[in-house]
Amino acid sequence: MGIPESIVMAAKCAPEKEILGYIHRAGLNAVELYLSRNILNTPIVDICKEFPLRYALHAPEDIFDPEGLATLAGQLGAETVIFHDIYWESEWDHIADVFSSRKASVCVENVGSIISTFRIMRRYGFRLCLDLEHLQIEIGGVFEDEFRRMMSKAGHVHMTGYRFGTDLWHTHMHQSPEHSKHLLELLSGTGYHGMVVSEARTDLQREEAFRGLSEFSRKVLPSL
Repeated sequence: MGIPESIVMAAKCAPEKEILGYIHRAGLNAVELYLSRNILNTPIVDICKEFPLRYALHAPEDIFDPEGLATLAGQLGAETVIFHDIYWESEWDHIADVFSSRKASVCVENVGSIISTFRIMRRYGFRLCLDLEHLQIEIGGVFEDEFRRMMSKAGHVHMTGYRFGTDLWHTHMHQSPEHSKHLLELLSGTGYHGMVVSEARTDLQREEAFRGLSEFSRKVLPSL
């Protein structure tokens, strides 16, 4: 079964002009922005407006500022805002209230137990940011039936080159091509529409690495 055209291969980085330039020149069309307290004090909008990219935002963990995130999402036309499963119920209440009238959807990322993420999703009507590296670590590999069930609930996906039992944490998808292709095949079968973010660590955020990711997506996605 083929990958729907509405699935978009994306990269992840901080909103830095040099790295966004790498991503754009590599031929990728979407980015998830890593954010922090310090990064929020930089001219994010001015930098990002230079590039014709689709954006998602990952909420910072060192500051709680839903209003600021909602404003930034509106300025960038961000499609999704991702929150780790780290907040108190009163904070989730506040996040839900702030984003209730916003176009960007809220997705909760599975960090530890994916079941605890479902509890928050069910209460607030949020979607799942499915981190497939985290899920493989949690359950000790790939169990296809269970992965399909999780994928069917996803509104946003993080993927890396990680295979259970390896040291490929936070590498690009194309650094483990057959495994990544297999996960994309499973994802395709659920009818997923949205970004698939290659969540690579900072030392792999180089132009040649993004070109490798772009080439991988051009070769693999049409063949699935």
